[in-house]
Amino acid sequence: MQVVSAREFRANQTKVLSAARNGQTVVITSRVGTFKIVPVTSDDTIVEREIRAAHAEVMSHAEGKTMLPRAKDIVF
Repeated sequence: MQVVSAREFRANQTKVLSAARNGQTVVITSRVGTFKIVPVTSDDTIVEREIRAAHAEVMSHAEGKTMLPRAKDIVF
């Protein structure tokens, strides 16, 4: 595990992020809290894609372009 201050992180971002990408646990400490840096996984990108699709569907409905099913129609 690598523990770095926020100041050290800013000065050595590439080094710290490379360590995280290579599987090392990186913890950053600062006045506002302590944070762990982890690489984004394919699971994270799948969830993001689903959230973006759901948002697009809701926006399309809000603009009157599509109709969303009613909960009553889905459950029963």
